Amino acid sequence: DPLFTLDLSDPAHPVQTGELEIPGWIYHLEPRGDRIVALGFDASSSQGAINVSLFDVADLAAPSLISRVGFGGSWADFGEDQNRIHKAFTLLDELGLVLVPFSGWQYDEADDDAWSCGHYTSGVQLVDWTDDALALRGVAPSHGRARRALVHRDRLLAMSDKAVAAFDITD
Repeated sequence: DPLFTLDLSDPAHPVQTGELEIPGWIYHLEPRGDRIVALGFDASSSQGAINVSLFDVADLAAPSLISRVGFGGSWADFGEDQNRIHKAFTLLDELGLVLVPFSGWQYDEADDDAWSCGHYTSGVQLVDWTDDALALRGVAPSHGRARRALVHRDRLLAMSDKAVAAFDITD
């Protein structure tokens, strides 16, 4: 997908001002001033098929990718379809934290054979977020397919299709 930037200063005549070619595609965008935090998918990424990206759109003519982190393994997906993914992708501005419920399959690293062993994983990926960087923080594992997450009183509450779990995320 390309990321297009549009000048809406004249709402009756919007103008495309910039374009940034990116690998994979984007499911959801969250604007934060001159930054955009995006949830996407890129099956060719060695980091994992699901990704969170941070874009700089201060110059609409030249949008840029500042940072991207991938996770979830080669066969990753979400518990929500594209029409509800915005309910699962959570940005906590005050904590500088992104929460992404996901499920996926990760092949064992020791074996490059396409038919090798691996493991299923499901949980909430925590991503630290600043204006200039993203960093994977950890995964709160879930029993069942991870669906939603929120933070309440310094605890991460993770909901799956089978359970609700609470995690201390201070470390």
